Amino acid sequence: MAGLAVSGGGIAGMAVALAAARAGHEVTVFCGRTPPQLVGGLQLAPNGWAALTALGLAERAAASSLRLKDIMVRALDSGTTLIRLPLHEPYASFDRAALAGCLADALATQASVTVKPLNLDHIHQQGDTVRLVTDDGASAAFDGLVAADGAAGPGRRHVAPAGGQVASTGKIAMRAQVPLGSLPAGFARASSNLWLGRGVHVVHYPIGEMLNLVVTLPADRVGPGWQHRLMPAGSPLALLADDNIVWNRTPLPAAGTAGCWRRGAVVLAGEAAHSMPPHLAQGAGQGLQDAASLQYWLGRQEDVSTGFSGYARARAGEVAKIVRKADMSGRIMGLSGPAAYFRDIALNLGGTRLMQTWLAEVWAADPSLA
Repeated sequence: MAGLAVSGGGIAGMAVALAAARAGHEVTVFCGRTPPQLVGGLQLAPNGWAALTALGLAERAAASSLRLKDIMVRALDSGTTLIRLPLHEPYASFDRAALAGCLADALATQASVTVKPLNLDHIHQQGDTVRLVTDDGASAAFDGLVAADGAAGPGRRHVAPAGGQVASTGKIAMRAQVPLGSLPAGFARASSNLWLGRGVHVVHYPIGEMLNLVVTLPADRVGPGWQHRLMPAGSPLALLADDNIVWNRTPLPAAGTAGCWRRGAVVLAGEAAHSMPPHLAQGAGQGLQDAASLQYWLGRQEDVSTGFSGYARARAGEVAKIVRKADMSGRIMGLSGPAAYFRDIALNLGGTRLMQTWLAEVWAADPSLA
């Protein structure tokens, strides 16, 4: 058997490589010559934890994360609590590099996995196999390729060339990490906090000794002193407008999928298959679910082609639901003026029941992982 290839060295790439190995395949990972940027934090909801459990990583990951107790939704200007949702199922915050480290450690224990720091230059399908040419001029044939090399990677271009570039939302995520020791004790509480107001939303939660902070706003509002305008003196978040805080600017892609997930012996996973803005804490979680679903289908089929077919069919349908809800959530969070006023009233009146209903489909997205 020629084995399977995986392209991509990020969280999704390592997760699908582990999944293929656990399903009994020899795996070669082409992780690229430049390590991916794994900075900042992420949240993992119950469906992401179901995927980690399926991959045999839940215990290892729990030791590297912080279990969060609730989600708090507040009004940005007044500080009024709109909803408090207690979290009874596993929901945690991670340093992104810590989650990647868990996956890397697990891969290192798999004798059937070989990692190569090379980029793919060309993908050529020959019957039931795929021949890959790397940037060092070498080539090799495999039974299949799982492309988790991002929306601009060769896998996406090969499988769904008509998909074009991932659209932009016109919004920017300004990200920072602030030492918790420099902030009031309330910021260290094991809680995911969402602040809504004036067409922006702010998310923060603790990871280790740091507060992970993300402000999402229209790109045309990010200019000198933007943080002081959004979090002025007297605002509940005024401390976070400190000029000493270093912010990183990240354009946000629109929620969407590749449309086509499989072409012959090549399937997509992670951001190569779907773009997921951080409105529902589903970016990393959906990549992990891709991996767990791939493990499920490869482990129950006699040949790679049938496994790939089942995986692509199942995940494309499930992810489409999450994409629609992520897009809608972003639009609701970005309301301003009278629309935002009525949104806040609806959230306050609907309370915990409204939020539980809204998230239920997201967190139970893939029934095959239950």
